[in-house]
Amino acid sequence: MSVRVVDEAAKVFADPTAYANERSLHAALTHLRANAPVSWVDVPGYRPFWAITKHADIMAIERANDLFTNSPRPVLMTAESDALQAGVGISTLIHMDDPQHRVVRAVGGDWFRPKAMRAMKIRVDELATRYVDHMAAVGPVCDFVQEVAVNFPLFVIMSLLGVPEEDFPRMLAYTQELFGNDDAEFSAGASKEDQLAVLLDMFGYFNALTAARREQPTEDLASAIANARIDGEPLSDVDTVSYYVIIATAGHDTTSATISGGLQALIEHPEQLRRLPARGRLVERQFQSALPGRAFQPRQRRSRQTNPIDGSG
Repeated sequence: MSVRVVDEAAKVFADPTAYANERSLHAALTHLRANAPVSWVDVPGYRPFWAITKHADIMAIERANDLFTNSPRPVLMTAESDALQAGVGISTLIHMDDPQHRVVRAVGGDWFRPKAMRAMKIRVDELATRYVDHMAAVGPVCDFVQEVAVNFPLFVIMSLLGVPEEDFPRMLAYTQELFGNDDAEFSAGASKEDQLAVLLDMFGYFNALTAARREQPTEDLASAIANARIDGEPLSDVDTVSYYVIIATAGHDTTSATISGGLQALIEHPEQLRRLPARGRLVERQFQSALPGRAFQPRQRRSRQTNPIDGSG
């Protein structure tokens, strides 16, 4: 653009607390779409960036690989975190453009096709039953977010990846520490060194997993990643770990937030629950305790920075 449009409302993107107030957030976005759909944002702690708020503009940018690139800054994070990521050398699928993206994505593509998903259904059903039973056993009130919504999708994605179940809590700690660097409850520490320590520990774990799967491949996604070859060469250590990281993190945090938000929406709008199809009667009975009188209450999610690995928030 020849002239940079600056609108104060666009600073909302760099304010972690803004995401905890949906009414205010959406009001700011509505204003931007109407008055400054392409706005320049320059705030302390961040490298300057463009805020694009219209769907048509976003889609045009996504499709123009000759003008726009995902790397080296695919998501919004602080300048310090930008430098940390660059120093570590993480390069996940969201950092890549075609044709590299298409080639690397194909490494794990078969594991997300309908046939593979049907094969996973038994495990998913088993885990769903486990967590519904757990919710019922806890009693009339539970922390649905932490006891159900967080663990269920984590266990699903870790099962797909092939991580031993005894290591699931460790994976949960990794994702919470990576996503919650601005949340005192989950953060491993505020300094760059603390964040780097989490990344390096995760790298160490997945490097060991790679070595094990190369020595003895098994029927899981981890083996596909560990033994993948591109142009006849195996993935580098950094590229291998980056692949694990995007699968482990992208498959967990956003999903747990969706499950939590879905239950909260049903609690707040019971008429929508009653609109479920006839076969949803079992679901309705399960959620009766979420209606007035006996509530499984999802804890309000704290606002947090955008995840530096996959861009989820």
